[in-house]
Amino acid sequence: MPQYSDSSTTRNQLTLYIPGIFDLPGGNQPSVGSLRALETLLVRSEQKISHATTGYENGLFSLFGIHADENSDLPVAAITRMNDMGVIDNDWWIRADPVNLSLDRERLVLIDAQRLGITQEQANRLVGEIMEVFKGDGWLLKAPCPDRWYLKPPKNHNITTSPLSQVIGQDVHPYLPKGPDSRLWHTTLNEIQIILHASNVNSEREQGGKLPVNSLWFWGGGRLPRITPASWTKIWSNEPISLSLARMSEIPWGSPPGIFDIWLKHAGKPGKHLIILDDIQYVSKYEDAAGWNNILQGIEDNWMKPALHALKYNTIASAELVTDMGMSFSLTSRDSRRWWRFRRPLETYGERRNG
Repeated sequence: MPQYSDSSTTRNQLTLYIPGIFDLPGGNQPSVGSLRALETLLVRSEQKISHATTGYENGLFSLFGIHADENSDLPVAAITRMNDMGVIDNDWWIRADPVNLSLDRERLVLIDAQRLGITQEQANRLVGEIMEVFKGDGWLLKAPCPDRWYLKPPKNHNITTSPLSQVIGQDVHPYLPKGPDSRLWHTTLNEIQIILHASNVNSEREQGGKLPVNSLWFWGGGRLPRITPASWTKIWSNEPISLSLARMSEIPWGSPPGIFDIWLKHAGKPGKHLIILDDIQYVSKYEDAAGWNNILQGIEDNWMKPALHALKYNTIASAELVTDMGMSFSLTSRDSRRWWRFRRPLETYGERRNG
């Protein structure tokens, strides 16, 4: 373990956003090696709970000072479209992401595009087939990325939707669009599913042993919001929403380094640094216990152990862990010496939130 200096010029404030860290697959206790550093950080920190920031997207937006309206979606589509397409307008857009719906007994279970391996060429062809039917009615569908598609209807609609992250691995029926205009969207979805069922692209995919793209998922509708100045010195992320918000906020950004030591070396001037580590949430949604354990152990070894060590030697001013369960844990150098607080198993934190 490297010995860090006590120079005040290197004292950054580190915030880690780690959605899914308490979402144990199947509710089982993790079969990892040792989580001593993570459990120490959690038990010695100052804890806060905010139900308003529960959920992956809510948690991300709140880090930039944007909060959801009870009767409308967070404008995910408008935000990420700006970054994906380099276009800024005030139009109403909704995400229409390609998915697979698989029948499981009486349930239609959603599999997202990350597991489908859609190529850009396939995405373009599928969008073209859909637009042949819908363009005459004023609909516009774009696929700048294989897994992120954008739909603009001929007029605004009064609906609320469920974020894709909430529906992965779930029966879709309780999560379909709701609101006064929901029937139109259900009809539109059924028509698109018929087009996709007859698509040559899906025939080719199935012949190649891949699941068909047999539906779209509508979510995150809205217009670009007004961005208030955020206090982050730099955003470290590969996640589309946070990168888009960083760009809108004119905050420098870069890809997250794999380990704490590399981040500390390249952090630059002292300030507040936000790092997004979102890999663990995807494996948890697919009940991948082995993948979840491997990623969690990597977080322990590459981030928690060196961060706790850096706090002990005053190399960083503070470390904060923010989750998608509306819980945050903030630790300073002084807090890290609360030796009388005994560690608890990781799964007890999820139980406390749900209790």
